[in-house]
Amino acid sequence: MKSIFFSFLIITPFFMIAQNSHEKIIYLIPGQGSDERLFKNISINHYETRAIKYEIPEKGATMATYAQQLSAQIDTSLSYSLIGVSLGGMLAMEMAKQLNPDEVILIASAKNRNEIPRLYKFFRKFPLHLLFGGNFYKFWTLALQPLYEPMPKEDQRMWRDMMKQKNPKFMRRAVRCIIEWENEDSAGENVLHIHGTKDKTLPIKNIEEPVIVEDGTHVMTLTKGEEISAIINQWLSK
Repeated sequence: MKSIFFSFLIITPFFMIAQNSHEKIIYLIPGQGSDERLFKNISINHYETRAIKYEIPEKGATMATYAQQLSAQIDTSLSYSLIGVSLGGMLAMEMAKQLNPDEVILIASAKNRNEIPRLYKFFRKFPLHLLFGGNFYKFWTLALQPLYEPMPKEDQRMWRDMMKQKNPKFMRRAVRCIIEWENEDSAGENVLHIHGTKDKTLPIKNIEEPVIVEDGTHVMTLTKGEEISAIINQWLSK
C-alpha cells in the first residue's frame, strides 16, 4: 500500500507537467484606438484569453520592432494563438514571423502592406503624416470614425472612452508603423482572416481570401461578436 502511495506522489507532478504542457492561451491584440474592452462580445471556448496591453512604441519603431517589444507579454512556454484586430492583426503577423503561434486570427485587419489602402501608400512616398502630432490623430479619429463605422450608442460611448485614453505619442508612432510597414509576405495555412463587407477603413476589395462577414464594418468586433466568435471557435476546434 505504501509503495502505491509513494508511486502516486512521484507520478503526480509529472502528470501535472504533462497536462499543463497542453494548455493554450489565446492572446487578444486590440486595434489602435481601443483596448481589451473591444473583445467584450467575443467568446472563446475552452481556452484562457489574455489581452496584450499597448505600450508606447520606442522612438523610430517599425511594425516589426514594435511587435518584438509587445511579444515580451507572451508566455512562450505554453502553446498559444494570436487574435488581432486592425493594427493588432498587423502586429500579430509580425509576431508570427518572430515567434511560433499555433494560429493567427485577424479581424478587420491586413495580412501585409498590399492590403492597406492607397492613401497609406501615398503617405509612404510623401511622408506628410510626420507633420502632425498624436492629438491630431486622436481628434480626427474621434470625429470621423462614427461617421464611417456606425455602432450602437452604448458601444459608441465605450469606444470614445477607449480612444480618449490613448497617449498621443502612441497614436503618432502607431500611425507611422502602419504607413511604413514593410511586410509583403503571404499568409500561411495557420492564418485566418475575418473581414466585413462594409469595412471602410480597410476595404474588403484589398483583402485576399477572407472569411466574409456580411455587413461587417471595421468595428464589427463589437457589433457582430456572436458571428465572429462562432467563426473563431470553429477554426480553433479543427
